[in-house]
Amino acid sequence: MTAAHLSLTPCTPDLGTLEQQMLGAHSYQEWLTLAEQHDQCSGAHQWRQTAETSLYDYREIQYRYDKLKQYLNSNASSELLYALNEGVHGNMAGMGKPVLYHQSKSGTKFLIEDYVNSIAAALEYIHRCPESEISAPDKSDFFRRASHCYGRSALLLSGGAGLVYFHHGMVQELIDHNLLPHVISGSSAGAIVAAQLGTLTDAELKSGYFLKKRYQEPLQTRILDILRGRIDDPAAKAARERFLDEIVPRDLTFQQAYEKTGRYINISISPAERHQSSRLMNAISSPHVYVRSALSASIGIPGLMPAERLYARGIDGKPRPYLETRRWLDGSLSSDLPAKRMARLYGVNHFIVSLINPMVLPFIDDIKSRDHRGLLSVFSESSVRVIGELLVVLERVLATRGRQGRALAGQLAYLVAMLGQNYLGDINILLPTSAFRWRNALFEFRSGEIEQMIQTGRRSTWPKMAMIRNAALISQTLDRILEELQQEGLHVQKNRHMLSV
Repeated sequence: MTAAHLSLTPCTPDLGTLEQQMLGAHSYQEWLTLAEQHDQCSGAHQWRQTAETSLYDYREIQYRYDKLKQYLNSNASSELLYALNEGVHGNMAGMGKPVLYHQSKSGTKFLIEDYVNSIAAALEYIHRCPESEISAPDKSDFFRRASHCYGRSALLLSGGAGLVYFHHGMVQELIDHNLLPHVISGSSAGAIVAAQLGTLTDAELKSGYFLKKRYQEPLQTRILDILRGRIDDPAAKAARERFLDEIVPRDLTFQQAYEKTGRYINISISPAERHQSSRLMNAISSPHVYVRSALSASIGIPGLMPAERLYARGIDGKPRPYLETRRWLDGSLSSDLPAKRMARLYGVNHFIVSLINPMVLPFIDDIKSRDHRGLLSVFSESSVRVIGELLVVLERVLATRGRQGRALAGQLAYLVAMLGQNYLGDINILLPTSAFRWRNALFEFRSGEIEQMIQTGRRSTWPKMAMIRNAALISQTLDRILEELQQEGLHVQKNRHMLSV
């Protein structure tokens, strides 16, 4: 039966009713069941079953899938290893294109899902293969090369103040489905979530932590009161410390956080001085810096809070200033989503973005999920460029108008830098404009609105789950196998040492 015939088949309930039910789903499984029903009614299920489409090279994927399946079924380990050596790539023959996940509600072509699963199964088979067939050095060499070539995913969490609860829902979905990347960055509000991901155990996170977590200090010391000048700098500083107490321990460094959780967290901070560069704080570039210190700087909103000095654990174990003459503030101003730095540091080549930044959301259009660019995306990009150019001119004028003018010019410079950044990754989970309220960004919530924001984060993640899973499965399999090989190697070395004693 063709997709055209399927679309004429009566469907109960109709597509509109199913879409409304999907919007009201309370769990991913409930949403997925409705999405699959929608695909059956719309004909998209037939699209998923049929390999052919002009959106990717289905012939190449079918050929490689058949070959892997043949070698797996016949236990041909050498041929399987040779086939895998030909290339383990997430976008082989274009199969990783976001547009391939926009044709159906519940996923992409079944051939793509089968191929990804077959690669993971082949990797497991090679790992379990006896040394008489594939030696341990050959295995180790192959898996290291495969991991380097395939790369891995990273999660980028933008700034957005009180809209942080959207991140809560999004991140909890990844945690619950074992899809949370080990490399995470956050700026401002995103840094609040990243810091907790880097300092809490898997057991704590899997207990529904981010669904239950609420921040109390912003309800006591309101951002609006700081904006109106009702709270002086010392009181604002004390409030920030109480807020930080709700998020992260005082004395945990980035290196210690990594050793505790195995997650590489990265916190963006911006320089208080105009002609300095932003920094990305993590266990590689700044292992001894306290996570809390970097977080305190990253949530420092210019004009509301004084710029922060960083602190690190000294060789005597006591806190000492880090880059003593420099001061830092809100990371979203100059490096909200530091994809290039993450790629260089961790070999990341795939980015999941959770975007809540209210200053840029109106200009962002997720064009990657379509097979062509619309007029809206072209208009949005042009608008950002024009606004940025106008602000640059205004900044130069204000800079000549005395002390107050220079202060305003400094604020405009930050806004220009923010608008000039790239806010899209490979998979983009954006706060819907229909769910956005400016008072929520200021931590002003009415009854039930925090829960609604968390649920919006979860629901916005569900349509992307199939794509995240397919992107993550191979890299997670490679990472786990490499870790097991390392442990096996250490065990062998220990036994040899014991025998030689």
